[in-house]
Amino acid sequence: MPYSSAADFIQFALRLYSRTGMKETCLRLQDHFGLNVNCLLLAAWSARLGYSIDADLWSELQRQCTPIREAAIEPIRAVRRRISREPKLKEELRGPLKRMLLYAELRAEQAEERTLHDRMIARALKARPGPALLRQNLAAYAPPGEEIEHFATLVIESELLDPAPCPND
Repeated sequence: MPYSSAADFIQFALRLYSRTGMKETCLRLQDHFGLNVNCLLLAAWSARLGYSIDADLWSELQRQCTPIREAAIEPIRAVRRRISREPKLKEELRGPLKRMLLYAELRAEQAEERTLHDRMIARALKARPGPALLRQNLAAYAPPGEEIEHFATLVIESELLDPAPCPND
């Protein structure tokens, strides 16, 4: 089994999230279905490494991340979105504030990614890596639907599930 660090997961998540259509799909799953983008990305990372995440482990992972989400990610995101829509703020003030808040939000998300990764590595069972494991991990995390299937398709088409080293690894 290849060595896996939280930093590896964060780099993988950034590469996957930057793929065409992935950001929009992840945000739709987050904003319309209440799913955690970092959990979706972890489902892909764990499938790449060959770790099975069942429903009980997903529940545990979410409990572990609740303090980070409630104390940092969600409040920062809410302020950033509110500022983005605030017509009373001039753009020369709004733009830098949004960038600063986005940076803070991304750093909080990275803290969540580290927590998810480390707990997953400690508790998940080994399985055969690949697309079938991705779909299994997603089915244990979220209800089936077109958007989840679209996410899985984008992940598979990215070729990032290949256990061979990704570029820049």
